[in-house]
Amino acid sequence: MRRRMPGRKAWPWLAAALALTVLAFGIVWATPLFAVKEIEVTGTEVLDPAEVAEAAEDSLDRSILRADLDDIAGEVASLPAVKAVDVTRSWPSAILIAVTERDPYMAVPIDDETFLMVDSEGVVFDEVADIPDSIWIVELGDPGPGDLATLETIEVLQALPPDLSDEVERVESPSPASVTLYLEGGRTVTWGDGSENDKKTRVATRLLESGYRHVDVSAPDAPTVS
Repeated sequence: MRRRMPGRKAWPWLAAALALTVLAFGIVWATPLFAVKEIEVTGTEVLDPAEVAEAAEDSLDRSILRADLDDIAGEVASLPAVKAVDVTRSWPSAILIAVTERDPYMAVPIDDETFLMVDSEGVVFDEVADIPDSIWIVELGDPGPGDLATLETIEVLQALPPDLSDEVERVESPSPASVTLYLEGGRTVTWGDGSENDKKTRVATRLLESGYRHVDVSAPDAPTVS
């Protein structure tokens, strides 16, 4: 079946529509009415909103269509405290940057008054003097997502049952295979690495309930106590 081509009467309307589209695009592209005048940042607590807004400053006073949203998002995402970011245009003259910040999971002391904030992926994203009561205090030599001791510690902590985790006062992880839990009352559990966590939990719980103060379950089939 042959497709019917638009009749001659339709061509002027199509040409007019195209002309209007080009004109509208030109107006948005070139006129000050659609120039970026404002950068709005939401979702920041750790970060300074002004620091986030700097990623879009090159777009100020230029057409909103010229704003490279992917480039802005990439620059914001490079900030350590940013877990996710969404950048959009808000017509006629604003750019919106919505940030999702990382949540603290561990606090790593670096001296008597300062702690590094580390999230559940091992990313170090802040340095603070005061820490929330709800996060783990963990001694690590070189915290970060590429540090095996950091990753093994997170795996251990995420596997702890509530009854045991509630008793943990601090954690020491001098190496990936030497995660040690310091419990209330001066008791310790040498956990080892993040393997066999279910078995280690059962053995450690049974031995602690039996009254032992220092338990080593790094080899859960052959635990030691004192």
